[in-house]
Amino acid sequence: MRSFKLLVVLLICTGFVFGFSQLGVLLAGKWLPGSSSFAEATMIASEEVSNKSKAEAAAKLNDAKDKWVTDGSIYLEWTGSILSFPKDAFVHHIPETVDYAENGSQTMLKVELPDGILLEQIEAIAHHNDIFSSLDTQTLKKDLENIAANLTGGDHTFPLADYLTDGAIVEQTSSEANLSLAGTSSLNELNETLNNKEITLTGNESFSIQTWITNENVTLSDEAASIFASLIYELIAPTNFYISERHISKDLPSWASEGYEVLIQKDNMDFVFNNPNPDKYKIIFNVENSVISGELSGGPLPYEYAVSQVERKSLSPKTIVQYSATLPSNQKNVKEQGKNGTYIHLVRTATNKEGKVVESTVYSEDFYAPIQRVEQHSLSKPVIANNPVTTVPPGNVGSNTNTGTNPTNNTGGNTVIPPGSGGNPTNSNPNNTSNTTGNNQSNNSGNTGSGTTPPTSGSGNGNTNTETTPSNPGQGSKKEETGK
Repeated sequence: MRSFKLLVVLLICTGFVFGFSQLGVLLAGKWLPGSSSFAEATMIASEEVSNKSKAEAAAKLNDAKDKWVTDGSIYLEWTGSILSFPKDAFVHHIPETVDYAENGSQTMLKVELPDGILLEQIEAIAHHNDIFSSLDTQTLKKDLENIAANLTGGDHTFPLADYLTDGAIVEQTSSEANLSLAGTSSLNELNETLNNKEITLTGNESFSIQTWITNENVTLSDEAASIFASLIYELIAPTNFYISERHISKDLPSWASEGYEVLIQKDNMDFVFNNPNPDKYKIIFNVENSVISGELSGGPLPYEYAVSQVERKSLSPKTIVQYSATLPSNQKNVKEQGKNGTYIHLVRTATNKEGKVVESTVYSEDFYAPIQRVEQHSLSKPVIANNPVTTVPPGNVGSNTNTGTNPTNNTGGNTVIPPGSGGNPTNSNPNNTSNTTGNNQSNNSGNTGSGTTPPTSGSGNGNTNTETTPSNPGQGSKKEETGK
């Protein structure tokens, strides 16, 4: 029993001596900072200082701070513009941090960022100091100091828009446009789909008309979708949004504004654009009195943007002549009246606060070919003869039939085939002349004419024929006088 009590006393004494020695080390490290090393698992910022004296820890932290200054960058971002923040502007209180570092735990470096430098950098990127009243600069300062206090390497970006106070009023982006729907068949479906509709254009993302229609589970005809896309194209004109895909029609629709037309064809033609800003923008649509209107609003842009028309040409149509066998002679029919074509050139400019143009880009360069005028003419014109022919039945054209008795009787017969009856004119005249004086005379004089123009000889009416009895039987003589 005595030995057992002795064992207990020895164990108590041993535990007391061991515990006091360990506790003494901890207390000495805390209360006598200049006389001991840091314990295991002790970190200051991102650096481990276990088993190091305070002087060694301070030297290591200075090296780490110098490396952090050159490792990566800190950026301020405002309306798409980026400004590199000077990392050497942070004041690191290393000796003070080392003196009060806790053993076995992590301690952040004590860092201070002068307010004057922070405000100077904010004004440099915002280009005006009105933003200070709308910005929570203390929260921004704290977040910047945390990066420096942990010596976190790499790049870090701080959008100022994330630090705007609730209800803050800053310079906003606003744009309005409208299109007349008079005479279109899409008024009702646009009214049902887009009236009081709001869409969001997410920052640093693209927007597709076809994708939006699919995601919203709406149905729009190609014309309605084209009107929808054209209105958006006009709304985003005075911004820095850029276009990835756009199509136009062969002819400018009556509802479209020159230079702002967009053609949509389901599963074939789309309209895609990109919002390069970190901020969100929204568009609200309204349909009233056959007019669809839209308003775009959102945060400020890097510059002031404007779109202007630098060139417009009206292109006159040419005339195409077609010949038709179905038209009467000397007739003309206008098949297509024709329409002027158009060339439009729009340019977007970006102007800074000082009024200097810093960027100029082509916003649209549209060409609509003229619609040619088409005329149908008759196949041929009538031929006008130099010596017109007049016929009085019975006519005597080109040949005579003379039958003579003494006294002479003269009878004649003509056959006339008019032009255009399918063949050439043919004059046939069998002449039988009989002389009752006992002289039998056969005087056959036949003229056969061919061609499109009747022969001039014998082509007149009112011919006078005189017959004289020959002095010798069997011999006859004839004298013809052709009337003119």
